Amino acid sequence: MQLLLRSIRRRSLVIPLLALCLLNGSAPNAGAARPSVGSMLAICSTPVPAGAARQPVEIQATSTVSPTILTTIAMGAAPHGVAVSPDGSRVYVTDFTDRSVSVIDAASLQIVKSIPVGRGAVNVLLTADGSRAYVTNEFEDSLSVIDTQTKTVIKTIALPDRPHGMDLAPHPSSGEAERRLYVANLGSNSVSVIDTQSLVVITHIPVGDTPDSPLASPDGKTIWVTNYNGQSLSVVDTVALTETTKWQVGVQPHGFKRSADGSRLYLALQGEDKFLVLDAATGQALDETPVNASPHGLGLSPDGRFAWTGDLGRRSSTIVETATGNAVAQISYGGVANPHAIAFSPDGKRAYVSDFLGRRLVVVDTGVREQIFLPVVTGDGIAVGE
Repeated sequence: MQLLLRSIRRRSLVIPLLALCLLNGSAPNAGAARPSVGSMLAICSTPVPAGAARQPVEIQATSTVSPTILTTIAMGAAPHGVAVSPDGSRVYVTDFTDRSVSVIDAASLQIVKSIPVGRGAVNVLLTADGSRAYVTNEFEDSLSVIDTQTKTVIKTIALPDRPHGMDLAPHPSSGEAERRLYVANLGSNSVSVIDTQSLVVITHIPVGDTPDSPLASPDGKTIWVTNYNGQSLSVVDTVALTETTKWQVGVQPHGFKRSADGSRLYLALQGEDKFLVLDAATGQALDETPVNASPHGLGLSPDGRFAWTGDLGRRSSTIVETATGNAVAQISYGGVANPHAIAFSPDGKRAYVSDFLGRRLVVVDTGVREQIFLPVVTGDGIAVGE
């Protein structure tokens, strides 16, 4: 596929983003006091300049994609991670400051339960059968394991500094489904390996600078990890439990998904306003698409046809057709919108977008027609769900 390059200019933007500040911060010195959530919110409300003016991304409109906002749901102080149950009946949303996971009935769009977890609840990931949810608590250095039937935390697992994104994978030797959970730890530059049966931490694997989102191959033998400040992807051999190489990919890689067959990696470069398609075997860029300012989160439609970026600088999402690399639509969330995680209903007809600063969950009719649904594996605690 020919690399798509479009000439765009940067613009000044304001990013009052807690997560961006957290990611940009390097690991604290040993013994240093950790800032409070309140102080981080105050720091991150300060405008951050990001270069010269740029024009909006050129959209190659198509009649098959026409997203519209259906409604919004008021959430807590800082909604972040989003996941949708396999049957589409429940939506789970973490709240970074309220130390909770809200459970939303997808039919009534009402919050039916708030589950207490840890400080800095950032991402949520569901098992394939929806029976268990994992939540990373970034300010408590822990992982909450939730029984979704009882809606209670059944175990809290201690982890290294600032656990963030995660992904489930088969056992690399036996192939047993979802036997491993990989958690990226921003502050310790490591990935924790957890046995999901015993809920015991097996080891911690050193990777790059500020690892954010791990993503496992279909056979579980490889994981790729975005290193936000390292401008790279770490490639990890999960049998040997070691990093084998790093690929330099660009400034601030964050949102991260893969194709169902594991042959392609989809990546949002927050610092370069780009969406990349990479060859999963070599790290070579197959396609490059300019998107709107500061793409943070990344959602992948259930059929794998469309990637949605969470564009912090323009309070919007750019929708990219993965087969062609064309930006085919965009949707603006308005107000102080700070789109982070993007998850989809199983039929692909709805997208759920967490608005971190707007304190809401935005429910979107994706407006996608003629979809052919295939299984898609996603990472970052989003889209099953970053």
